[in-house]
Amino acid sequence: MEKQLIPILRFPDFQGKWEKVIISQIANKITDGTHDTPKPIKEGIPFLTAIHVKDGKIDFDNCYYLSEEEHNKIFKRCNPEYGDLLMVNIGAGTATSAMVNVNYEFSLKNVALIKPNKTKIYPSFFAQVQRKNSDRLRHQISSGGAQPFLSLKAIGKLKLNIPSFPEQQKIASFLSDIDDKITKLTKKKTLLEQYKKGIMQKIFNQELRFKDDNGNEFPKWSKNKIGNVFSSFKGKGIPKGDVISGGVNKCVLYGELYTTYNEVINKVVSSTNSEDGLKSQKGDLLIPSSTTTTGIDLANVTALNFDDVLLGGDIIVMRGKKEINNIFYAYYLSNYKKHQIASRAQGITIVHIYFNSIKDLEIDIPVIEEQTKVANFLSDIDVKIEALNTKIENSKAFKKGLLQKMFV
Repeated sequence: MEKQLIPILRFPDFQGKWEKVIISQIANKITDGTHDTPKPIKEGIPFLTAIHVKDGKIDFDNCYYLSEEEHNKIFKRCNPEYGDLLMVNIGAGTATSAMVNVNYEFSLKNVALIKPNKTKIYPSFFAQVQRKNSDRLRHQISSGGAQPFLSLKAIGKLKLNIPSFPEQQKIASFLSDIDDKITKLTKKKTLLEQYKKGIMQKIFNQELRFKDDNGNEFPKWSKNKIGNVFSSFKGKGIPKGDVISGGVNKCVLYGELYTTYNEVINKVVSSTNSEDGLKSQKGDLLIPSSTTTTGIDLANVTALNFDDVLLGGDIIVMRGKKEINNIFYAYYLSNYKKHQIASRAQGITIVHIYFNSIKDLEIDIPVIEEQTKVANFLSDIDVKIEALNTKIENSKAFKKGLLQKMFV
């Protein structure tokens, strides 16, 4: 039996079935940018490739530029305008789409351009429905193992279901409001992250100093070598099969120091029933000791303030020989000393960092009271960043739920 083309969730003013169409029926033109590789210049007319088309966003901030002559050659055939849809049609990002929302000229490479017939489909509704379909479409064309590719003919045959034009407008307006909220939250988060980065530089450069509770200056920072301040231990490998949900022991795996945790572990996410290995002590600092990328990825230092957490293999564990604030040093080493730590990594295919390689690195030693003030200040910023991130993720989840119910 044919599926009823009626959405589960609908605005009360509308009823009746949606219509099945293919893109070629609602588009005035389907084309793509150049397949050549024109030489970019420092300033000129924006030139976008597949990497500049994100989900619902076009990245003009990091685009290339072409001379007017080169641009005009491409623009004659492929002339993006406000309301058109861009769709990546080759490579890993194939099917990713975004609506053009600028009124100035730019040119394209390896990106398809779809000019909607604005009497049949509302441009921002078209963008929303194609964004919704992109993951499924990408999965379908990637299943063969070859590089994903969508020909212009194949794009023209892509199916979509559309309601009446007024309902398209209503849906698009509603979803655009959610997108605007996500964009504003994301911008706010980015600005706060930039503020954190800048303020850390000033703190660790000692341009900005904290005062004690009585308003007095703290003593001048002393200096020492990492090996004189910290002792080193090594984690022990935890087999993947031993990592289970609800295990008796919490554990940290070295890969999570890249993917899951930032400077401070506020909640340990993994667990195991294994009892064998090195267990954490409150105040530990954790550093991943190997990667297949570059040394800069090893310069991630994470503070752990939980006892008895099993620490996986390929983790360097540093413990203070005297009283230190490990959160202060997680921020300090991960940011201010990042490149110096990375420069001591060794290897080509697999890159390693060893405690012996960094133990002679000179670091600053504020008094413990100032360490704590700095740690608390930076942690408060991270709490605000995480709160914004939660709002962003909740908004995205809310929209995703709506898309499942508002489209057919």
